[in-house]
Amino acid sequence: MADDDDDFELDDDQVTGESGVPAPTDYNDDDDDFDFDDDFDEFDEGGSGSKFKEMLAGKGKLIGIVVGALVGLGALGGGAWWFFAGDDAEMAEESSQNAGNVGSAVEMALQSQATGGLTPPGGKLTTGGKLTQGGVTGGGKLSAQPTAPAPAGKLSAGAGGANDAPKLTAAAAGTVASQVTGGMGGYNPDNAETPLSTAAVAEVGVNIPAVLPRAFADMGQPKQPQPLAPADDKSLFEVTDVGLLPTVSEAGKEPWKTYARPFSADPSTPIVGLVVTGLGQSATLTEAAINYLPADVTLGFSAYGQGTKDWVQKARQMGHEVVLELPMESESFPVDDPGPMAMMTSKSPSDNLKLLNLLMMQAQGYVGFVGQHGSAFTKNQKAMSPVLGEIKTRGLLFMDPRTSENSQTLEMADQMQLARAIADMTIDSNVSPRRLRAQLDTLSTLAGNQGVTAGIIHATPNSIKSIREWASQLQQVKIAPISSLAGRQQK
Repeated sequence: MADDDDDFELDDDQVTGESGVPAPTDYNDDDDDFDFDDDFDEFDEGGSGSKFKEMLAGKGKLIGIVVGALVGLGALGGGAWWFFAGDDAEMAEESSQNAGNVGSAVEMALQSQATGGLTPPGGKLTTGGKLTQGGVTGGGKLSAQPTAPAPAGKLSAGAGGANDAPKLTAAAAGTVASQVTGGMGGYNPDNAETPLSTAAVAEVGVNIPAVLPRAFADMGQPKQPQPLAPADDKSLFEVTDVGLLPTVSEAGKEPWKTYARPFSADPSTPIVGLVVTGLGQSATLTEAAINYLPADVTLGFSAYGQGTKDWVQKARQMGHEVVLELPMESESFPVDDPGPMAMMTSKSPSDNLKLLNLLMMQAQGYVGFVGQHGSAFTKNQKAMSPVLGEIKTRGLLFMDPRTSENSQTLEMADQMQLARAIADMTIDSNVSPRRLRAQLDTLSTLAGNQGVTAGIIHATPNSIKSIREWASQLQQVKIAPISSLAGRQQK
């Protein structure tokens, strides 16, 4: 048979059976299939193998098409990801640039936060250093200045007039953060004694949502200032190794009563105490709360804020009573982490008191503390008792956030005769304005039913706007500073 590469011949391409009839298996052959028996036999018998080459070429084209399609799809997907991700990155960059001094996150070292800007370069003040009451703004640091050693103990009234800026000297005001051995919050499996603590303080940070000034562009003019008395009574300060702390004066004058906002109402009028927390981190948010919220709303400043001393002074100048936040261990820790300054059951009482002292020295003029988290700490009487005792000794009040039904705080506070308040309701501020307003209305209804009630709400643009609107429409219920509720609420 003539060898013809272009023609299909049965004799050449199909192997027949012994009778000359194609074998049954031969009917399975398909010109489009690659059959190893047929094509390789021809190739091995000395044929040109042209059909084999054609089939390989055909399959090569198919493979090329498939590979090209996959590459095209990959390029298309990558382009789409770049397009959409690029928009997000640009928006994030724009928000960061417009936020002023409010970033999307603020990294904090424990020492700079714990001392609230009262730590000079070099880590601490040595004996003979001098602290001044004024001049600490925005988390700034004071430098040590040589001076004659001041005696330890309470500050005595100077000869200056009432308008003079009194200087508060400290013989040895240094940080004690490095001395705390019980951990600073977080999880450290390498610490056999207190695994629920960490020494990696430098890695601790707090996320702060960026709040732009335009969020309050429609708020109008700020309220008129209603300045409270300056917090400059030197008999209410005590010099300790960690700085200036509040104290009861020798005459029995207590800071929480001295710094309280004056309030009066008919005894039959229902009152509601409202504490707005989370201030001191976002400058825009803090300024809006100070400028636009009713003066009878109490402002709570975070343990991890910047320039707390300055913010407290501004809040008091606008007429607000002030509390500091006291972070405490939660039952869901470390999922809900109260941070490195938190009171922890894993720490010794002395270590918790050291951190409490660091918190107290951040500012002057506050009436006390409002608890933050604390569902685990407040039900541990052994851990909680020394903290409440120190707050009582310092002449301050404490507001229980009531995060646990088993809290021991109220019983211990009453036994110590500690001024205390209770949060009957924690308002969720991460909801729509309509639902937020409904919660505020519920709080005022509680006040009408109970006569006295109190709530806690975290500061957000929506919560500040909602509180302002709600307060302007209150009828038969008055907002009261939290100090006016001391001891009036039932357990």
